[in-house]
Amino acid sequence: MATRSDPLYMQLAASLRAKIQGGEYPPGSKLPSERKLMELYDASRNTVRLGLQRLVAEGLVFASQGRAYMVHRQDVLVYNSSKSEDHNRRLAAGVDAWVQDIREQGRTPSQRISVSIENAGPDIARRLELQSDALVLVRRRLRFVDEQPWSTEDSYYPHELVKNTPIAEPADIPEGVIAYMASIGHKQVRYVDDVTAAMPNPKQAEELAVEAGIPLLVRSRVGYTETGPVRVTITAMPTDRNVLRYELGAGEGNA
Repeated sequence: MATRSDPLYMQLAASLRAKIQGGEYPPGSKLPSERKLMELYDASRNTVRLGLQRLVAEGLVFASQGRAYMVHRQDVLVYNSSKSEDHNRRLAAGVDAWVQDIREQGRTPSQRISVSIENAGPDIARRLELQSDALVLVRRRLRFVDEQPWSTEDSYYPHELVKNTPIAEPADIPEGVIAYMASIGHKQVRYVDDVTAAMPNPKQAEELAVEAGIPLLVRSRVGYTETGPVRVTITAMPTDRNVLRYELGAGEGNA
């Protein structure tokens, strides 16, 4: 809490912070313009900008196009990474684990699936232990919550492994891809996750409607059978609307 002895920009930031937390400026709303704030607080433009920048640094607001400042949304949802490929859970619910997770949080999920055949490229080839010019089949999902774009999930498979199978079709697979692969002799027995943060590229920013300055949480999962890797799945989630959760049993983490 700012005091009268604090610089004016800190007092301005404290006042706006209190109004945001008190609901006067709810999530998704626009703050008054810089000129209006100058009038309201009898402050210079530089003071107003310093105050706003403090709120940006705190993650409360962001600068949108046209120099307007918006209050960040707070509709964060949990993505349970430990259960995202739980075959038994899918069979019980009749839908994939992500869809079930979102429904359990009282929201409406949907997804758009596309399929393409591409060269693996260095990174995917390394993870799948292929030549960089090898062909991979890519299943891409753009996921929505309450009809709003929420995350993307791109899965890469060796083309020779899955060609002429339902995996090559742009549609959901009732039993799930993991269970289907097991049924044709490619049971995945473990996976390795790498979780990083990255700023969205222009395509991702547009596709996911990512606000300026918001990074993505990127989970890269490699699925292995007893003989080696058969799948790479890269999930990109804007950090202002997603929590990535892992559940570990006793002995799997440090006390």
